[in-house]
Amino acid sequence: YGHEEALAFFQQALAAKEWPPVDGEAAELLHGIGRALAVTLPRNQVHEAVGKLKLAFDYYVAVGDLGQVVAIAECPIPNMSGNRTGMIELLSRALELVTHDSHEEGRLLALYGMSVGNQQGGDYGASTEAFDRALAIARREQDVSLELRTMAAASYLDWFHLRPNSCIDKSQRVLEIGQQIDDPSVLTLAHYGSVYSLCEIGNISEARQHAAACLEAGEKFQDRFWLPGALLRNVIVCMLEGDWPAAREFSDRALAMAGMDPRNLGTRVILEYGVGDSIQGKEFLYRLLEARRLISPVEESGAGNGYSAVGISVTARTSPDLDGVVDAQLAARTILSSDIATPIFRQMANTGLGILAVIASDSIEAQEQYSALISAQGTLISPACMSADRMLGLLAHIMGNSESAVGHFEDALEFCRNAGYRPELAWSSHDYGETLLERLGPGDLAKAVQLLDEALDISTELGMPPLIARVSALQEKAASLPERAPSYPDGLTQREVEVLRLIAAGKTDREIAEELFIGVRTVSTHVGNILNKTNAANRTEAASYANQQGLV
Repeated sequence: YGHEEALAFFQQALAAKEWPPVDGEAAELLHGIGRALAVTLPRNQVHEAVGKLKLAFDYYVAVGDLGQVVAIAECPIPNMSGNRTGMIELLSRALELVTHDSHEEGRLLALYGMSVGNQQGGDYGASTEAFDRALAIARREQDVSLELRTMAAASYLDWFHLRPNSCIDKSQRVLEIGQQIDDPSVLTLAHYGSVYSLCEIGNISEARQHAAACLEAGEKFQDRFWLPGALLRNVIVCMLEGDWPAAREFSDRALAMAGMDPRNLGTRVILEYGVGDSIQGKEFLYRLLEARRLISPVEESGAGNGYSAVGISVTARTSPDLDGVVDAQLAARTILSSDIATPIFRQMANTGLGILAVIASDSIEAQEQYSALISAQGTLISPACMSADRMLGLLAHIMGNSESAVGHFEDALEFCRNAGYRPELAWSSHDYGETLLERLGPGDLAKAVQLLDEALDISTELGMPPLIARVSALQEKAASLPERAPSYPDGLTQREVEVLRLIAAGKTDREIAEELFIGVRTVSTHVGNILNKTNAANRTEAASYANQQGLV
């Protein structure tokens, strides 16, 4: 009949029975209720399902029914990072009862490795040891399904422990041999962590492919946790490329399935405020705040607080009067005070507090978060869609270390150009330009003007009104400063001169767009402005003008 109907039947049967104590019939019903609850309850109530399973587990241990003990320990309780579900206790007890090095032990070890890596202080060493033992048993027993499930789980866990390259390698091994079995849950898991890991190292083309494959597998899997997560990975890829309509479409589908999912709500808040839709943004923000209030004590170190810390803080820089900043601080502090939070959620918490330190110009807090995030340099903080080097540049600037800030911003620009993260490139150019305008050393003004021109080009083309407003304000400030940017004839701007030089070099609009990392339409607009300002009839005359004026 389906999980909901099955749950109702089990509950009715148990209600009609006289218990406790738990007998065989009650144990069977409790096991059924636990399994049904695992897939019907909201993820912040999984402890209720585990409570039912424990009662049945204890009965089967007492009567020596090892098969049922293993079956309960293998119940598909959502294994959420940073959440105490209680399954580690059941798995540990079951592992003590089964025969050492047996097939049953291999299956339990695969689950234990995932649980201990997610829920026991992020114990990566213990989880890796469990996975290795499970793999050895799977290969000895020639159990391809167990081998793939174990490797997929290990790959997924690597993302939570900020090991992107290891995550990608393991995921690739799963996919190479995954065609041997038809298990969408394994394929979903294998693609799941690799999408974010590929984004983190700047490989958007492969991330896009994995995101599509993750969604395809997730739609076959039809799990209420994994399918919205697969949709979220497509949202992130679209946001990194500036494809807002597609990002909204994927996000709408995810929220239609799980309307209070903090992962998708936190990301949607960043999206809506980033494109200037504060009305929609506020609606999703209030839903995110409500979702955070629904967090139970057993899940305080997980996604609810992680995505609240990142989503609200990133948005607070776009909209200074944003509600919920105190919630972001509390969410971040809760994670950092936890003994079970995994590294990815700690990074999200540090990022949230770092952004708030930048907003408040708090140099002491900035120093603390800089030290916490320095190991992330050269990567993307994927849940925030933010270059770690831009974050470090902002923090270094607040700390008063302008030289370090400039170095980080240069790294951020290079990373974003190579990766093709145009929205993040626009924000990095803006923040770098703002830093130079405040420092105003030799050559800083001219560099800042160039950066702001680039930020304006990209934000205008992609439709990012809040960033456009910030860039325009900085451009007005730059125009009022005593040191002047180089003046060019006939009112040509710095960016127009850059385009003109490339025209003179014989470049096409597409080649110019690729070299300057702007859109072809933006190049066409610049070319039209150049022809008008120089009274040139065509590109040849414009090139001749550039030579005559000494601009080449």
